[in-house]
Amino acid sequence: MEKVKGNRLYGWYIVFINALVGCVLSAGFPQFSMSVPYMAEKMGVTQEALLAGDTIKTISVVLSMMLSGVAYKKFGAKKVFAFSMTVAIIPLFILPHVDSIMIQYILKFIQGFASLVFPVFLLIIMDWVSESETGLATAVFNGIFYGGGGIGGTFAGFVITKWGWVSSFYALGILQAVISVVWIITVKEKSGKKEVAEDTKGETISYGKLLKMPLVWFFVFGFLSTTWLVQAISVDMTLFGSYLNYGEMEIGKIMTAVTIGIISACVVSGKASDFAAARNKSKAIGRVSVLMIGCILIVVSTILLLTLPLENFSVFYFCVLLLSFSGSWGLGCFYSILPEVFSDDTLPVATGFIGGCGDAGMTFAPIVVGIIFGVKGLWNIGWGICGAVGFVSVICCILIINKLKKENA
Repeated sequence: MEKVKGNRLYGWYIVFINALVGCVLSAGFPQFSMSVPYMAEKMGVTQEALLAGDTIKTISVVLSMMLSGVAYKKFGAKKVFAFSMTVAIIPLFILPHVDSIMIQYILKFIQGFASLVFPVFLLIIMDWVSESETGLATAVFNGIFYGGGGIGGTFAGFVITKWGWVSSFYALGILQAVISVVWIITVKEKSGKKEVAEDTKGETISYGKLLKMPLVWFFVFGFLSTTWLVQAISVDMTLFGSYLNYGEMEIGKIMTAVTIGIISACVVSGKASDFAAARNKSKAIGRVSVLMIGCILIVVSTILLLTLPLENFSVFYFCVLLLSFSGSWGLGCFYSILPEVFSDDTLPVATGFIGGCGDAGMTFAPIVVGIIFGVKGLWNIGWGICGAVGFVSVICCILIINKLKKENA
């Protein structure tokens, strides 16, 4: 992929339009969670059974992420995008009218394949944005993308209160369709080879080789706490708010803290990553060091959530803001590390594979935090596990830095 010179403005347009599409996609998680009580009553099933639908959805999310690199190389960005948005939008108009739990699960599983386009967004961004702004660009993209979790909760709370829960599905579907049309019309693909630093070039790596590389798995688990906590917040924070006896409008306000935390963390960590890369002999080590800061913050913010009096709305808002900021830190700097380690030919496969495996947190976090412990009132255990996963990521970041130092030596 060839860098397009002298078109910085269009490059940043690519960042924001990709981020906006991602934002309305991720908004579907809290929107669905806030509709679950009404859907459960209508269908005559438990809320736990319906919440399992989002867990099933995240399985296809992870699978699609792992396959995205291959799909991108074979079909190109436009076809992958069209497929992804189709499977995301159509189920939104069907789900409110389905009474079968199995059909619900099938539709949610289909929706998850919309994530096939996620690594493609990142690759297009890195094609158009200069190397010196890669960290900031991916940070802004991820911040707005995952900020959809908070926006979705606020959006759904408003629509449900005004027009009912069914309307929240329609409104989200229409919004996704409109933005998709704008993307198709305005986004351009570029071909060619992306330049990478000489000391980070390598041979094309197959999935088999990736599986055997310890460094790859350090990256996976170093990123796991980010996806774990962000997904737990996006899916389960509305339920946790209800458990604390907060109303829908209050929960909607709490979800603004999620959005602010995500966007601010991504911008700060993205800039910090670019700064560290520019001032370190090894750009990769500089960026990984920044990632580790976020993992440490996850441990600290989880401890505060478990110890402070959350019945006070202001305290609860602060804790959610800090938790969101900590969990989202990695979104702003993680994907800017990979181009420093992998060659252009390897990058699409490595990005999809590592991102897909790291996104396993999206599958397991809602099960562990919300379904296994949360619905039983054991939220302290659920959030405590988030802190433990953060500690594991800290260890992995240390291992990555040590391995990169040895390879550089």
